[in-house]
Amino acid sequence: MPLLHTLPFITYLIAGLLLTRYFVLDTVSNQHRVIVNLLLFVACWSHGYILFELWQHEGVFFGLTVSVSFVAWVVATLLFLTSFTKPIHSLGIIVYPLSAIAVIVAFLYPGSGGKLLSISIAAHVFLSIGAYALLSLAVGQSLLLSIQERFLHEHNFNTFVDKLPALQTMEDFLYQTLKMGFLLLTLSLISGYLYISDFFTQQLTYKTILSVLAWLGFAGILFAHMVFGIRGKLIVLLTQIAFAVLLLSYFGTKFFIEVFAL
Repeated sequence: MPLLHTLPFITYLIAGLLLTRYFVLDTVSNQHRVIVNLLLFVACWSHGYILFELWQHEGVFFGLTVSVSFVAWVVATLLFLTSFTKPIHSLGIIVYPLSAIAVIVAFLYPGSGGKLLSISIAAHVFLSIGAYALLSLAVGQSLLLSIQERFLHEHNFNTFVDKLPALQTMEDFLYQTLKMGFLLLTLSLISGYLYISDFFTQQLTYKTILSVLAWLGFAGILFAHMVFGIRGKLIVLLTQIAFAVLLLSYFGTKFFIEVFAL
């Protein structure tokens, strides 16, 4: 495997392991953050450099595994940058190892079913990826929130729970991320309507239907929270369901189109 692909894979993994070690062990201090930040800087830079090769004069190439790698890079970079201002680096336990896997899978199985997209369509794709990235962070946060709530409910005050931010802070970040992700998802759907003319010949019918269903799901979640004050386990569960539909809308349909040439 080339060094350029090995570098983000190893640095993502080590960063994830160090964060896990920090949240699990009592004896580990927060001084490891400097090392983790250096590792993540190298990982995000090298991963981004690999993805830069997707650009060509005629447009940008997106296959299934490359798209997954691109989403992983955006998620990892957003988390890395946001962690400087918000106490959310615990999400790295989930995000960074998955990003490492995405780098390797994209290298081993680059795929041949992807196509060269024009810059105008690529703008729609980038909006979609931004929405997926933010909503991925929201889902990761919902998973940590559900674990934290369960431990607190069981009065299990272990090292992991003690080092997590306060429950209110965790919830606030979840809702902020949901709002931003929902906004980008809305812009993505609008841009898709403007730039993509024939949904049937381009095999986008199922993707569009599922994307709209996911959009309705997230809209309902935010409406229920802001108007009725619904929070906690129900919001967490609904967030995960809506995101599963969104994943299926893009990666699921793309998988069947590219692998089975539907």
